Amino acid sequence: MCFCRGTLIRTPDGEVPVEYLAIGDPVVTWGGQTRHITWIGLGRVLATRGRRNAATPVIVRKGALGQNVPHRDLHVTKGHSLFLDGALIPVEFLVNHRSILWDDRAHEVSIYHIELATHDVLVANGAPAESYRDDGNRWLFQNANSGWGLAPQSPCAPVLTGGELVDAAWRRLLEQAGPRPGVPLTGDPGLHLLVDRKRLDATELCQDTYTFHLNTPPGSVRLVSRASAPQELGIARDPRVLGVAVRQIVLAQTGQLRTMEADDVCLADGYHGFESDWGIRWTNGDATVPGELFVGTTSASTLSVFLGGSTLYADFGDMRREA
Repeated sequence: MCFCRGTLIRTPDGEVPVEYLAIGDPVVTWGGQTRHITWIGLGRVLATRGRRNAATPVIVRKGALGQNVPHRDLHVTKGHSLFLDGALIPVEFLVNHRSILWDDRAHEVSIYHIELATHDVLVANGAPAESYRDDGNRWLFQNANSGWGLAPQSPCAPVLTGGELVDAAWRRLLEQAGPRPGVPLTGDPGLHLLVDRKRLDATELCQDTYTFHLNTPPGSVRLVSRASAPQELGIARDPRVLGVAVRQIVLAQTGQLRTMEADDVCLADGYHGFESDWGIRWTNGDATVPGELFVGTTSASTLSVFLGGSTLYADFGDMRREA
């Protein structure tokens, strides 16, 4: 959790770039107190394009948190918390791809963090951002320091990564960001099978149940649909790429019925984790129907996929047709 080079930190004498500060310098906290720096962590890390890690910066656009807050774009690593609604929220859980977004350029990042005697909220580019809190992560920094033997610091406010408060903050910041870019959306998941690499559409659709007729025992079956990340579309805070939510898969053959529930560990390739509260398992848009379901089948069969939900999807088909 770090500031990137060029971040302006409020001091009694005005804003100072973080790289120009030194141990013993005074800073002004979000609460208006003047406190002194006890240590500054320094590091250089490589943020690789397409492979987000602890070093990947997040950009908090000017005005993302409120009127002129921050007063210029703020670049921090994803674990750095902002102080909102009385809580510290790591910025990665506020990403909305509009006013708060990933910096996915491949480049080397210079990182800095400011430690005070106790954890507090600094003012960075005019925004409330936490000071360094030692919770065993000093190894992130490459400069020598004398704090290895110190006890972990307690946070100055609750650190939240989810729940109603985080959801409400995310939604508020998203609404402040203005209209979503014009990407057409659809509620149709476009669900179909790929049976031995050939598309097979449902012969029957009844509410949330898709039924497919298999003329011969298949070699491979994949469950394919549209897929989108709700966070990127401004629908919900979920950053996962979601296809459809599977509740149950049933294979019916003459005199034989086989059922695979969403909690079955065989549902692995192309699936997210099982959600016990809802009894569902989301696909990522291209998931394997386990071969175990078809072992011993010798004739035509019917495969039924019972869904527990779907989402909204970017309709790139409409975009192509319009083009």
